[in-house]
Amino acid sequence: MTRATGDLAPPAQPYEYLARVYDRWTAENDYEAWCDFIEDEWRAGPLDVREVLELCCGTGTVLERLTGRGYACTGLDRSSSMLERAREKLGGRAPLIRAELPDVPAEGPFDSVLCVFDSVNYLCDEAGLRETLRSAARVLRPGGTFVFDVNAPRKLRDVFGSSHYGDDLEDFAYVWRNRFDPDTSCCDFLITLFVRSPDGTFTRHEERHRQRAYERPHLESLARGAGFAGVEVYDDYTRRPAGPETLRETWVLTKAMEA
Repeated sequence: MTRATGDLAPPAQPYEYLARVYDRWTAENDYEAWCDFIEDEWRAGPLDVREVLELCCGTGTVLERLTGRGYACTGLDRSSSMLERAREKLGGRAPLIRAELPDVPAEGPFDSVLCVFDSVNYLCDEAGLRETLRSAARVLRPGGTFVFDVNAPRKLRDVFGSSHYGDDLEDFAYVWRNRFDPDTSCCDFLITLFVRSPDGTFTRHEERHRQRAYERPHLESLARGAGFAGVEVYDDYTRRPAGPETLRETWVLTKAMEA
């Protein structure tokens, strides 16, 4: 690796620099399978799903696939860097809103709300999670679904834990250091990126991320309190019910039908 240059600035907000390499970083995610699962859930539900809102839409990879399948989608994300790449990818095919959860400045109504790739774990304040669930319920039609996934407590505690690892992917490299606090159920990530510049040197950046683990019964209680009558929890994007060994839980919440 060519030497890194420049002074190290204080750690940036999540995804400020990671946005530059995010699609390479997540290339192994099977987004098509995720969208297949989501579509199967929609077909099994009471609504003919057409209008979709994706929270924490990132660089727009899921939006790109769903608009390609004929859905009218809207995306929301807090990161201007991620939204910039989403705009490049989508070419105006989906409205994009910059906002930070639990704020959801979209009126709807939508047939479904999505929030994929453990974005809900970033809601480390329980009040913020509760309000996000209420916001999702607010913009949904009766019978609509809120589909999201979370890193299960076992993953944050035992897999990420207090470990570190890294990789060199030629045009960028990273070192990822974790610390899990059992008292708060939060895992702190310090991600150091080395991104190749056009002149062949690497620029170093750091970002701090934090995720919180939520136990399944407690999260279900919050969901029902927000107005969701149906609650299904799966092992990743499969039809297997979530169990003790599950690392990623996929939740399908259904808003109560009007009486």
